[in-house]
Amino acid sequence: MLEVLGIIGGIVLVDLVLSGDNALVIGAAAASLPRQQRYTAILAGGIGAIVLRILFTLAAALLLQLPLLQAIGGILLIAIAVKLLHDRERDLEKHAAASEAAPEEEAASAGSGVKQGVQRGFVSALLTIIVADVTMSLDNVLAVAALASEHIPLLIGGLLLSILILLVGSALVAELINRLPWLLDVAALVLAWTASNMILHDQRLGPILDQHAWTAFAVPGLILGAILAADIFFRLRRKPATQRAIRAPHE
Repeated sequence: MLEVLGIIGGIVLVDLVLSGDNALVIGAAAASLPRQQRYTAILAGGIGAIVLRILFTLAAALLLQLPLLQAIGGILLIAIAVKLLHDRERDLEKHAAASEAAPEEEAASAGSGVKQGVQRGFVSALLTIIVADVTMSLDNVLAVAALASEHIPLLIGGLLLSILILLVGSALVAELINRLPWLLDVAALVLAWTASNMILHDQRLGPILDQHAWTAFAVPGLILGAILAADIFFRLRRKPATQRAIRAPHE
């Protein structure tokens, strides 16, 4: 009994320690949705991530043989970080543009267009949650697989428990991002940092990069710089629409 509890506790501890940044990213992906849809997206995305994590854990030996697996995962995370920043600025720009529109035009467009936009936002957030969580969990999937290699039921139970805790944390983060929007910028930087580590530690690409000591600083610096540049670019592109919305009531 003590051995069983020890294995489950170890799985939960390893999973939570290695995926503590997942809650921030999942919360960021769902933060722009209405509250009810937000919780649905986190729950549905969590279920999808649970299934994929279990499958990946069971197939850990096969995953290790895939070339450039972590490097490709890192590139996916960079794309997700840019998408989160772009979607936020797009939503803010749409809100500013809507405030410019005449009440009649706004009422006319508030039907199917809004519903379709919300639906697209839900599906987009759901896919982002699943892809980001699974991609960021490649390292702890392998660690958990090693910890419970001969105890598959315990492995699955430990993963379920740890992801349940993770989803609760994600819901809290989503609420915080609505109050503290700068947390989404933090989530994008966390994704960039995780992506750089995945690229540096890729089984095929890592040894090549290790031959040059400067890559340990250049790769994270380049990726973090690219995310910051994208954030600034999206903000500057949104400014004209926001300024027009502010001037509109006075004209």
